[in-house]
Amino acid sequence: MGRMIKAVIFDMDGVIVDSEYYHYIVEKRILKKIGIDLSFEEAKKHAGMKTETFFRKILENHKKKADINELVKEKQKLVIDILKKRAKPIPGSIKLINLLKKNKIKLGIASSGKRERVEIILSKFKIRNKFDVVVTAEDVEHGKPDPEIFLLASKKIGIKPEECIVIEDSTNGVKAAKKAGMKCIGFVSKNSGKQDLSEADIVVDDMRKIDLDIIRRFS
Repeated sequence: MGRMIKAVIFDMDGVIVDSEYYHYIVEKRILKKIGIDLSFEEAKKHAGMKTETFFRKILENHKKKADINELVKEKQKLVIDILKKRAKPIPGSIKLINLLKKNKIKLGIASSGKRERVEIILSKFKIRNKFDVVVTAEDVEHGKPDPEIFLLASKKIGIKPEECIVIEDSTNGVKAAKKAGMKCIGFVSKNSGKQDLSEADIVVDDMRKIDLDIIRRFS
């Protein structure tokens, strides 16, 4: 028997909210203005990273220069506008959150997104009160695949890393979770592109397949 699982930490984009394609559309539109034709494949290679890191990597790849802070600001505004109107939950995610809460499992968010955007989604879906902690890009120095965001989330919840499960849909997120010493469920999100989730403890292609039995299997 392992340690009892006491907390589940969710990524946000592609796990709770079906938003990955909106991110790509906005990034493509912004980068086109500086002469970069961003492909979906290239964008998804950097999925799960902080927005600043994402733009820095793309600019380096294409040998272009731009004010990264301005790109980040523009993306934040455009994505918020779209999500306020169109955001829908990943099927099964809200039901899972309610089930875990009902069974006294602590819940956290560890998102590479900005806090304002994360809070807007949580309010829109009426689930803000379900989460014990919400950690976002602004709370950490190093983004995924660095484990800092997950370690901070478990510290704030007051649960040891080895007693936490992370649900992630990106290669960088899974790597970060495993480096943090946590169990990880890899979720194959249809809009996240081809992500290598092989380091995850288990991989599911439907959030509705995650239930208490799966969570308890890790204990």
